[in-house]
This record gives sequence, structure tokens and C-alpha cells, in this order.
Amino acid sequence: MHVGEIGEVELIWQIRSLVDKFQKKALVGIGDDTAVIKGKGNHLFLFTTDTLVEDIHFKWRFISAYQLGWKALAVNISDIAAMGGYPTFALVTLGLPPRTLLSTVEDIYRGMQDLSLKMDVEIVGGDIVRSPIFFITISLLGEVEDQRIILRSGAKPGDRIYITGDIGAAATGFICLNKKEISLKPESREFLEKRHLMPFPRLKEAREISRKKIATAMIDTSDGLSSDLYHILEESNVGAEIWEDKFPVASQTKEVLSRLNRSFSEVALAGGEDYELLFTAVPDKNVEEILNFQVTMIGKIIEEKGLWLVNKEGERKRIKPGGWDHFSKKI
Repeated sequence: MHVGEIGEVELIWQIRSLVDKFQKKALVGIGDDTAVIKGKGNHLFLFTTDTLVEDIHFKWRFISAYQLGWKALAVNISDIAAMGGYPTFALVTLGLPPRTLLSTVEDIYRGMQDLSLKMDVEIVGGDIVRSPIFFITISLLGEVEDQRIILRSGAKPGDRIYITGDIGAAATGFICLNKKEISLKPESREFLEKRHLMPFPRLKEAREISRKKIATAMIDTSDGLSSDLYHILEESNVGAEIWEDKFPVASQTKEVLSRLNRSFSEVALAGGEDYELLFTAVPDKNVEEILNFQVTMIGKIIEEKGLWLVNKEGERKRIKPGGWDHFSKKI
């Protein structure tokens, strides 16, 4: 059997079953946004890694080297944020075809450095290898106070489901990059394309959520709303109901999808790369008033297993998680 036949999710479960028995010192291994390791005092170490591969995760005709450096670091910081923590040190590995321009490497590091200054991350080393295609891998270390860590496994029936910001903009930005013929105001196109090319991690928001002990479970929306929510459901052993008419959407996203006659729900559920925070909270907390930034309640946790979408007409239907899978989708 090939990995392409079982898909990314099943492959991860297979790997998890192999390595779990050898996990002795780590507090959390495969199954969350980062690994969790006991630190000094009341602090825990968070450890994550992510790779962007040419023609799989990006195409050079759409993205600059500066933007790629920014995005490569951003997606790792977002994982740390989803645990309620903060990033500290990064290692960067570059796979470079021999004809890669030196200016390309320099611009990649400029992108990473500009974001690292905003997020207080130090780039402290890495590796360079020859490769037939370009790739960048970042391994990121972070920390979180042991009483403030947020896992995917804490959701309980009755909890409400919230998301920061808006959803679907990054996927719509990718559509705009592929369809230059779409007539848009320059500022609208810039907004959407930037959401795809240069996501801004919700680190400040995540730290506030963890400090105020709001979330019972949390994840960042990297693969798509339905897919990422499903990770929480699996780890928490619960189900969920989400409300289509409550999905937060930017006006620019609405404009493009309306012109293309595309379903916003489809893009929101499966588009991915918004890097918003998707979290659950107990129902008796007035989350919107407690937090100092925009969040939207979009559903609730239920005992019945599975994921259910309630449409604008109030009809309830079971849906499967949809989103990015390395062995079934390509850009």
C-alpha cells in the first residue's frame, strides 16, 4: 500500500502508533499543534516544525522570496500560538537547487527577520542542502506556563466554538492569484492576496486567551475550518455543530466569491491557510466581552460524534472534514 492510498491523516495515525510506545519524557507528542516537553520551574517547552516545498505549498510565480521567508516562519509561530505559548528560537533548513540566486536566499532571510523582530524570535542556526527543488523547513522552540497551556483534547459537550478574525480570505486570495482577470479594486486584491502570502500569526490574541483561561481546547486554522475542528473533536472524543450563518467573512472575500458564484461555506470549510485561532469555551463565559479583540461564536460541542453543519435554513447535515491533504491535493 502506498501513502497516497491512505492519505495524510491516516498516515499520521500510523506513525503515531509506532512512536507513542517510545515516548517517555515528552508530555505531549503527535496529535497536537506542537510537542510539549517539561521545562524548568513552571514552564513547558513547545517544539514544532513545518516545511514549505516548491510546487506543493507555493509557486514562485505567485510569491516573492521575502514573502516566502515571512510565511515559513509565520506558520510555525501560529502552531506555538495555538498552544497558548510564545516562540523563542528557530532553526532554518534550506534545500537549494544549485542555480538558486544568492539574492533569493538573502530575501528569504529578510522576510523571516522582519517577522521575527515583531514576534521576538531568534534565528539561531539550521542547515543547507543541495536539492532538485527548493524547500524550507523551520523548527521552532517556544515556551508556555504549565497552567496556561491549551491542548486540542479539552473540549466538552456544551462548550461553544469560537474563531478569531474572519475565514476564507486566504483561500480567496489564492483564487485571486490564479485568476488575474477578476476585476477588483487594487486595495481589495492586495488585502486578499496578502492574507494568503503573508499570514500574521495570532500570537498576541493567543496569549490573552491563555492568560484569561478562556479556552478549553484550541487549534490554528491551517488546513481548513472543518478539518482543523475535526482534530479537536477526535482528540476530545466529542462532536460538533457549526452554524453557517455565523461564519465571519470579510467583505472582500464575499465580493470575489459572489462574482465567481462560489459557495462561501465550501471555501470557509475547506480553504485553509487563514491561521486564525479556533477554540472552545464553556457556555457561561461571555467570551466576546472578556477578550479585547474580535471573536465570533460559530457553533457548539455536542456528545454525538461527528461534525454537523446547520445551514441558513436551519437544516442540519453531517459533513466530512475537508481541507489540505498532502497526498490528495495539489496547488
